[in-house]
Amino acid sequence: MRKSRDELVVGLRSFPVEDYLIFYFPVENGIEIARVLSGYRDLEAMFDEVT
Repeated sequence: MRKSRDELVVGLRSFPVEDYLIFYFPVENGIEIARVLSGYRDLEAMFDEVT
């Protein structure tokens, strides 16, 4: 179910929950949540803001 999102940010992964996507980075002891966004948003535009 998880998906690599290297096209947005290297190392980023996503996981769908209903109409939302949880974006996270795997870390040594679990995960670090980066963002929770509606799946209907322009994802590339949202991540361009932070890069």
